[in-house]
Amino acid sequence: MWTLIRIALRNVARNRRRTLITLAALFVGVGVMVSMRGLLNGLQRALVTNVAEGQTGAVQVHKKGYMENVLATPLTLDFVVADVLPKVLAEPGVHAAAARINFAGMVSTGDETLFMAAMAIDPVAERGVTPLREQTLEPGARFFESGNRDGIALTFDLARSIGVKIGGEASLLSPDRDGALSGEPVRVAALMNLTVPGEKKIVMVPLALAQKLLKMDGRATEIAVGVTPVEKADAIAAGLRRRLGPDYEVHTWSDVAMFVRQTMQRQNFVITMIAYAFMLLMFLGVANTMLMSVIERTREIGTMMAVGVKRSKILALFVVEALAIGAVGGTLGGATGLAVVSLLGRRGLSFGFPGSRIPFLLTPFIAPLYLGQIILVATLGAGLFALYPAFRASRLRPVQALAGQ
Repeated sequence: MWTLIRIALRNVARNRRRTLITLAALFVGVGVMVSMRGLLNGLQRALVTNVAEGQTGAVQVHKKGYMENVLATPLTLDFVVADVLPKVLAEPGVHAAAARINFAGMVSTGDETLFMAAMAIDPVAERGVTPLREQTLEPGARFFESGNRDGIALTFDLARSIGVKIGGEASLLSPDRDGALSGEPVRVAALMNLTVPGEKKIVMVPLALAQKLLKMDGRATEIAVGVTPVEKADAIAAGLRRRLGPDYEVHTWSDVAMFVRQTMQRQNFVITMIAYAFMLLMFLGVANTMLMSVIERTREIGTMMAVGVKRSKILALFVVEALAIGAVGGTLGGATGLAVVSLLGRRGLSFGFPGSRIPFLLTPFIAPLYLGQIILVATLGAGLFALYPAFRASRLRPVQALAGQ
């Protein structure tokens, strides 16, 4: 066996031009695949971070059955904050948690009244859970100031529709927990610009004000949890489920922000198709090179058969040559792709989207498992696609092979 491997490696080194062409195909293909995967990993991590740290929180806790009825924003599926929040904060890995109330109602200024979706948050505690949220507010915003009790934040669309600016006065109207219509005077403390898909008529309300409006003193419908890094969200959610028991449900950002998860699934599908295309081109190149090698080495193959080398050994010889080329080309391409991804990862790529003040920091990275898998696939794939040329070589007749036919 070792003799066969030595002969195969010597043949690979002997036919330098053909070997270099095949290595180049594998090198470029694997390098591009690793680089693209690294960039996509960074993009997806940035998407998740911006959603989790700018809107949803990494994990959310609700009363059992809340998510099934979330569109109705059920205020009756609430809980006492003091009974739940300390338990959430006691879970290892949780660095911040904030109570929220999601409700629907109307905002009114003079003759203009519009329906809106509202989120009541604690301006102080929320900063620890969604530190990027404040960056959605325009300069001069005072919503997150300490002691804010009646200042609300409106989206630009909503503020434009009701004709109000920062500092203006308005009224919030909403059915309270018992179903009776309730109202509170408010002032506009901030304008916010949301760039995510969905409803644009959004209002952020101080939690204390919403509790007064909705007759829910000391109560909330949601606990948002901050987790760093956000990749630990699933593990933290599992721990919170055990800690809180069956009366509560715990969801991660992927359960809440479905559009982000669907976007990532589509991205993964596209890059997988691209990877398959690159692999097919690489392996067809290997097959073509090995077939040319068989044609050029017909007399050599005939000589080997004439001295008693078995057909199985000849087949194995060409397969081992292909495996060696695949391993070297895959390793070099993987190493180059890893170097590119590491360089970009150290520097980072920061850019912004039109209309958004939240910086989008893309930090490419590659998982060691993926890198090992792609090198292994390049190696085994090269051997697999060399089977036909190797089989053809092993089927040659010694007399015809010696004659160069």
